[in-house]
Amino acid sequence: MSAASSSTSSDSQAKRKTPPPEATSNGIDEDGFTKVPTRDERRKMRKVNKNKPSFQFNTNEFRYGKKVGIAHVRDLVLYIVAESNKPAWMQIEHKSFIKHTVLLFVPGLLPSHLGLDQIPTISCMPFSTTPPTTEGSSSLPKARVPIIPKLFTYACPTKAPGDDRKLHSVLNSLLMSPIPDSHRKQKEKEAKQLAEAANSSDIPPFLFLLTPHQMIDNDYPLPSYISPSDLPIIPGLDLSTLPPSIQSVLSASINGTGDIHVDVGIGGSTTSMSNSRGKGNRRDDPWVETSRADSPPQDGKWPVLAMDCEMVLSEDGSELARVSIIDYETGENIFDELVKPPKDIIDYRTQWSGITAEKLQHATHTLSSIQAALSTGPNPIITPHTILLGHSLECDLIALRIKHPLCIDTALIYKHPRGPPFKAGLKWLAQRWLKKEIQASDKGHDSEEDARTCVDLLRMKMLYGPDFGNALENMEPVFERLNRNKPPKTSAFIDYGNPRSSHGSKATTAIRCTSDDEIVGQMIENVKKHDFTFGRMMELANVQGWNNRGITTEQFTSENPELDLDSSLAKFSERLKKLHDNLPPNTAFIIATGHSNPLPMLQLTAKRQNFERLLKTLGNDSNDIPKEDKWMIQDDRELERATMEAREGMAFFCVKG
Repeated sequence: MSAASSSTSSDSQAKRKTPPPEATSNGIDEDGFTKVPTRDERRKMRKVNKNKPSFQFNTNEFRYGKKVGIAHVRDLVLYIVAESNKPAWMQIEHKSFIKHTVLLFVPGLLPSHLGLDQIPTISCMPFSTTPPTTEGSSSLPKARVPIIPKLFTYACPTKAPGDDRKLHSVLNSLLMSPIPDSHRKQKEKEAKQLAEAANSSDIPPFLFLLTPHQMIDNDYPLPSYISPSDLPIIPGLDLSTLPPSIQSVLSASINGTGDIHVDVGIGGSTTSMSNSRGKGNRRDDPWVETSRADSPPQDGKWPVLAMDCEMVLSEDGSELARVSIIDYETGENIFDELVKPPKDIIDYRTQWSGITAEKLQHATHTLSSIQAALSTGPNPIITPHTILLGHSLECDLIALRIKHPLCIDTALIYKHPRGPPFKAGLKWLAQRWLKKEIQASDKGHDSEEDARTCVDLLRMKMLYGPDFGNALENMEPVFERLNRNKPPKTSAFIDYGNPRSSHGSKATTAIRCTSDDEIVGQMIENVKKHDFTFGRMMELANVQGWNNRGITTEQFTSENPELDLDSSLAKFSERLKKLHDNLPPNTAFIIATGHSNPLPMLQLTAKRQNFERLLKTLGNDSNDIPKEDKWMIQDDRELERATMEAREGMAFFCVKG
């Protein structure tokens, strides 16, 4: 069945076309007269229409319950842009005439917003986006996004990644793809060479140093003499002293052959010490910074010191209470001191910090004396050539009020299974890669133990190469795949947050925005410059409380006190029309919603987690647990049902004429 009419041929019955764009008034001039095209113009129009690209669903692929997954949508994009494998479920006529591809991720858009019933979890066939008009359909929801049926005749049901009880990252599935076998083998060969070179020589772990941009993206305090850059800072490094395999990796970065990044949208100095994300305390304690090194160390050694701090809570916020430093080379604990906070402590956080009132009674150090011992005194432990190692090390440096340029962070060099921006916890990394238990004492964490764990994790990286411990070692960002294409394909990543620290790190252009209007504006500005453009709209999901488990996001309610779901849907329809109207001709336009309402699933998950905590606290005796807090067999079934519904999404496909 085509988008506009029925066909008797069996071939057409197995296909569903996306619609042509709405007719425009381009043939009418400003005075209202109809413009008659010339013979040459008519010839060109016939040629364009003859080769006009279009999408067609191959419905034979849907007949046996096979549902399109988010990975299928990703692979379709790669097929259009980078000549990847041809998908069986979608056919593209005149694909070579597609000039640009736009992928818009819109979590929060539901069938009910289009005036349609909820998609059955067993449904897999594309369905009409036009609400039924038959009598007796008053029970159907009101259509509130009028632009959708004008642009897309059909919507395709999709299924988000996950399992019976969990919804996995849709964004990760959209923007991470399997590494082709040929490239994977090459990467494995290079990783083995790097591991052999690093393990057979006395080379510091330069490969794992954070670049200034990475430090900025992760809230590290940057020294005043360091400029934002994608190049690691290695004072006075002489490349000729390194093995050829490591020389080649570092040379590529130093010669500027890395990725291009453009950040737009959020103002303010990138080196501001605002302690974003609630790190540190509210006092304006003085900062110190390591002095600048313009040459390599005289003895040729860059010492590596693993650091971990424990914190307590005062009325000013988080306070430094203990500092432990382990020498990477010898394994010795070279510094371990308690620190007396300047304000009264309201919470020792003993279950996490291991700090008690009795321990701090004997503390003699203050923040300034710790700074002197570590950085500013006559014989500082941290020198200009010291490489600091830690897990989420920025928290420790903010607590110490120390700025240092040479840092390695195990939370960043080991990738989270769900991909960025998630970070794996130190306890999980120790269990997964070191096969040991840490932070298991009921007396709280031990900063010495945590610092030693960071040492062990870095040793594993040095021993087995950069790809060791990478849960996504067989995956790569789609932007990296496009960069490797011959010829390379340009890309734009337009999103909230910090694009360089997430999936956009390999995009040609990475742009951060703070509103859906900015997202649309930046997509319009960049689509003509790039082969592939990705954008994500967040307002619909935020207004419905999806990202805060039912609590409306303040960003949208405080700035727009009258904003509700109906007005957000109206604005979304206007933004979508504006975006489509401004797309260049022959642009493939794809929208993915990813998933449905996750709140019922999240609420049930929270109930199960609470029950498990209560059970652990009460020693596996469920008799003392209140009835309303118990987790029953029927709750399991309800969680599975809610998860199945949450994983339902939609995708829309068209080509701008």
